[in-house]
Amino acid sequence: MSMELQLIDIIFFSDKRKNLLLLLKEGPKTIEEIKTALDVSSSPIMAQIRILLKEGLLVQRGDSYELSIKGKLIIPKMEPLLSTFQIFDENHDYWARQELRTLPPHLLDRIGELGSCRELLPERTHIFDYPPEIMDPLYRSRTVMEISSFFRPGYPSLYLDLAKRGIEVSLVLERPIYERLISDYTTDAEKFLNLENTRLFVCDHKIELASSIVTDRFVSLSMISKEGRYYNHEMVSFEKSALAWGQELFDYYKDMSEQVTEI
Repeated sequence: MSMELQLIDIIFFSDKRKNLLLLLKEGPKTIEEIKTALDVSSSPIMAQIRILLKEGLLVQRGDSYELSIKGKLIIPKMEPLLSTFQIFDENHDYWARQELRTLPPHLLDRIGELGSCRELLPERTHIFDYPPEIMDPLYRSRTVMEISSFFRPGYPSLYLDLAKRGIEVSLVLERPIYERLISDYTTDAEKFLNLENTRLFVCDHKIELASSIVTDRFVSLSMISKEGRYYNHEMVSFEKSALAWGQELFDYYKDMSEQVTEI
């Protein structure tokens, strides 16, 4: 086994070693602090410490253990990869069905920033509604942004209601969705645009996602499958890193869109 593969094996294929390295990224720890933080006993964790000392990832200074120079260089770089492993491992079936290449490349590379996600499945009686699990946090948000390439029947009234409650609402719609909005829901669209806390953008480029909602509380992502189908499933994350990732996704499409100020 090459040194590179051996190092990957040491870091990634033992949860005890992985968790210990991430803990020591915070700073030196005594064995008692390590045992308490990781909820482990002395014998198993000492076996892992000896392995990491031998590989030069840790050093011992008095009663404490800390990352070596080598460890301090490597461990921060492993975190994005660990996050990526985690996101695919937790929802393997969902991600396996999606056409991930529809995500902007710079955000696909950082998909691990979505963190811990949950797949929300629509009820048969409310197939076109937003999942009830996100309605409460949606209404408790200060800002709501959505990118959409498809139309929900309850779409216009929901966002008008959110805006009337003082929530800052920004929408980026693909051109056909925008045209249906102003054609079939003209009154709601005009009311929406007349509010000071609303923004509406129309995108003439193809939006590859079904939709994405980005708020200051959560991010939801609804994608198109590899077969080109839309199943109305939402992948939702409440992680802080996901909020920043979602903001970049919204800005990516907003920047290629034109703002609408009147109909």
